[in-house]
Amino acid sequence: MYLDITKKPFIVFWEITRACMLACKHCRARAIRKRHPDELTTKEAFGVVDQLLDFGKPHPLLVFTGGDPLMREDVFEIVEYASESGIRTAIAFSGTRLATEKRLEKLKDAGVSRIAISLDGSNPEIHDHFRGVSGTFETSLEILDLASELGISSQINTTVTTFNIHDLPNIARLGIESEITLWDVFFVVPTGRAKPEYMPSPQEFEDVLSWLYDLSRKTGLNVKSSAATHLRRIEYMRDRGAYDIEHGELYLRLLDAIKDFPEGERKEIVAGAHGRSIARDGIRRMMGITDGRGMFFISHVGDVYPSGFLPIKAGNVRETSLEEIYMKSEIFKNLKDPERLKGKCGKCEFRYICGGSRARAYAVTGDYLSAEPNCIYKPRGGEVIK
Repeated sequence: MYLDITKKPFIVFWEITRACMLACKHCRARAIRKRHPDELTTKEAFGVVDQLLDFGKPHPLLVFTGGDPLMREDVFEIVEYASESGIRTAIAFSGTRLATEKRLEKLKDAGVSRIAISLDGSNPEIHDHFRGVSGTFETSLEILDLASELGISSQINTTVTTFNIHDLPNIARLGIESEITLWDVFFVVPTGRAKPEYMPSPQEFEDVLSWLYDLSRKTGLNVKSSAATHLRRIEYMRDRGAYDIEHGELYLRLLDAIKDFPEGERKEIVAGAHGRSIARDGIRRMMGITDGRGMFFISHVGDVYPSGFLPIKAGNVRETSLEEIYMKSEIFKNLKDPERLKGKCGKCEFRYICGGSRARAYAVTGDYLSAEPNCIYKPRGGEVIK
């Protein structure tokens, strides 16, 4: 079924609470230990689901996030309401003891399609340091094992920073061994608690993304990049033998680290750059999705943003419908039109399938339409890729 992402979202991220027991160094939300008194109520949450239905079919994928969604006792009711309404749901929660077998079973019964757990290191020294609480590494692995035993599809989310960039092959191995459905590799945006010095260099961005292409082709691991849409451009170029950018030392080191990885089924689509990809749990991906273009973010108090990492409020669900916000707010209209991009992003032939991270552009320059600051590619003109 065709989806016009200028008229309806493909994916929606919903921070149903900001409460969390962890203290992650990169936390966008600056999560707190207790729930905010002005959080959307259960009834209001049902109303948000109803508003998503107003976009019509195909319904967007709804990802519950936080904070830690398991800090809300009614999360199972909200997931069930969305699932029974025909919306495919996923949930990303913290690697804490809240994720018990009983709660995972309740999520499965509520209809959740996939769970996501963060792994930012392949050992406790790296992961627990990053997450701010000891024991979260082992707990996260236990949750992945539980999900597997219960037949729940799972993915690993990893934030790429200067702390863990050389540990990525080891995290990938854990993902392969855990038989995850997807590895979502997020490139840090300096907002919230995340500091600019946590960001890898533009060359390191390119090296990691190009390596992810090789990793997926070699092992069959389903890989997605977040806040680094450059992977779509790299995939397009490498598929056609047109990639002529010089790799750095990091790429060679990462590639060497996976030379003994087991061979898997070759992936024809990594980033969805020239088609659509569907995971084994039925959740698909689509080209061109980025901040405010085919996606948006709803906060714990109902504020709506282009993404959780682009903190420019476009409206609130208590005052304005999601459909009106997505269609009529100035920031969404700007972001949905790649022709409005500035600098080299506005001239790039890949602006429709990539377009750079608008969140990172805003965090670094103060202008969400400016060029992606961590991309080394120089536009070459020619036919625009759509």
